[in-house]
Formats: sequence, C-alpha cells, structure tokens
Amino acid sequence: MKRYFLRWSVAALTVVALSHVGQAEAKALRVALPPKPAMQAVQAEVIVLGKISEIEKDTVEATPYKGAPKEQKVAYKIAVLKIEDPLIGARGLTQIRIGFQAEAAVPAAPVLNNNQQPQIAIARRPIRPGFGPVALTAGMEGVFLLTPHHDGDFYVAVNNGAPLLKKDDNYAKELETIKKIAGAIDDPILALKSKDKADRALAAQSILTRYRGRPINGKVVEEDLPAEENKLLVDAVAELPWTPEGNDYTKPSRSVLWNFLQPEKLGFKQPVFKQPVPGAPAPDFNKQWEEATNEFLKANADKIKIKKLVAAK
Repeated sequence: MKRYFLRWSVAALTVVALSHVGQAEAKALRVALPPKPAMQAVQAEVIVLGKISEIEKDTVEATPYKGAPKEQKVAYKIAVLKIEDPLIGARGLTQIRIGFQAEAAVPAAPVLNNNQQPQIAIARRPIRPGFGPVALTAGMEGVFLLTPHHDGDFYVAVNNGAPLLKKDDNYAKELETIKKIAGAIDDPILALKSKDKADRALAAQSILTRYRGRPINGKVVEEDLPAEENKLLVDAVAELPWTPEGNDYTKPSRSVLWNFLQPEKLGFKQPVFKQPVPGAPAPDFNKQWEEATNEFLKANADKIKIKKLVAAK
C-alpha cells in the first residue's frame, strides 16, 4: 500500500467535499478530487514547462499500476512534450514522452456554483488510485508534473493529475508555488535560508513531505541528512505555529510535519489532556500541543536527526 502523509491539502478538501453530500450518498459514492498542483509537485520526479507537440499514432501496452498482473495491460497513448523550461529532472532534454491511458477523459473546465466556487464531482465507479486518468491533447501548454512509469519507457502524470495549463485562471499563482517547491527540492539549503518566513515554511513542508511522506515502491532504508540541512529543517518547523493560520490546512503547520521529526525516538510524550470541568471553558488542546512541542524543541533541537527514506540498493 502506498503511504501518504499529505494532509497538507487533502484533509481539508475531503471535509469540504463530504459536507456537500448526504451521509448515505457519501457511503455509496466516492468523492473524486483532483490532486492540487503543489501536492503533485512535491512527489514529481520531473517538473517541466512545455507544450504538447503531437500525440503518437501507435499506442503502447503496459500495466496500469505497479504490482498489477502482467496480463492486465492497458493501452497508453503517448504525448510528445516540447520542453521550454526543465525545472526538475529533465535538464539537457528538449522533449519528453508522456503516457496516458487511451480511454482517459480530456480534463474539462470546472463547473462553478452560485458562489463561483468549483463544485465537487462525485464518481459513480471505482477509480484507482483515487483519481481518474487524464488525457493529453496536442497544443496543451503549461506545467507538467511527472514520474517515470513503473515498467514503460515513458512518464506519467503524478496521481493521474491534469497538467497546470497556461489558460487556467490560477496559472500564475500556482506556477509561482511550483517553482518555489522545485527550488526547494533542487537546493534545500538555499530555500531553507530564504529571508521570507513563508518561503522557508513552504520549503520545509515540501522537503519533509518528499523525504518522509512520498511512496517508495519496494524496500526502503533511512539515510542521514547533511548536518546543515537537518538543522535548517528543524529550525523551520520550530518557527511554525502548531495549527496553520486561519485553520487553513493548505498552509504549512507544525502539526502536519511533527511526526516527520520522529520525536518519539527522543522520548516525546503527547500532552495529557484532562477531562473538561463542567461549566468551565473547554480546554484548548491545540494550545497544549503547541506548548508541549515548543518545550520539546527547546530541549532537543540539536538532538533531532531527520531521516530520508530512500530505495534500498
């Protein structure tokens, strides 16, 4: 099973989605939420800006996911992407091949409700691994967030997500975030030394989620980080609030990243919550967590050794 600790946007979106359907319907249907570009970027092996020049005539047969029976192959169409800016993983290349399942649907513009917010789409058939495959077409231009196909000679979109297209209304804002994430992946120390606190927070969130939260197929081992990078990551977590500003879980927070530090190895104990006294104000559990983690970090910051998960050789 793949492990994700990406509460960074998934948790908040799931709560919102389920609030729009009845309990019985929520049990019977799956809520299909497209992966956010920032979440895809954290997991991507390749991040490139470019334009689809053509769709190859012939399809390619390959298994749809790692571990699928060899006879369970599906047809993939292959899009040829002309690279304009190789942010991560494609430097020196001028083009790259991207596969998508032949029966995938072309992404449609979101349907807005009366408040001009995207409506939640309800899927009435099982989709693996949670999002429907997205088709590519010639002329698509924007940011493509990719990972190598597990047994094919091509790349696929992370989490079957759609590319971030230039025509999207939020393109400029999303692109700025993706470039910061790519910069943090490419040069963690430089990103963690940013003079901007919000950029340091985004860098820490991206790096820790990539090191500790992304799925790695097969056996893994833990690898030590360089001392300077380790210290900068701990410092960045220490300056984060326990809960994100405005309870907006698309923003970095210490609560989302705390377990990535593996504090239990140094004896951290969760706060002991007392039963509320009748008539008294309810205890602020988040405040207790913030105080407990502040105290722990002050005493143990120099002892925390973050481990990076890597594939075993």
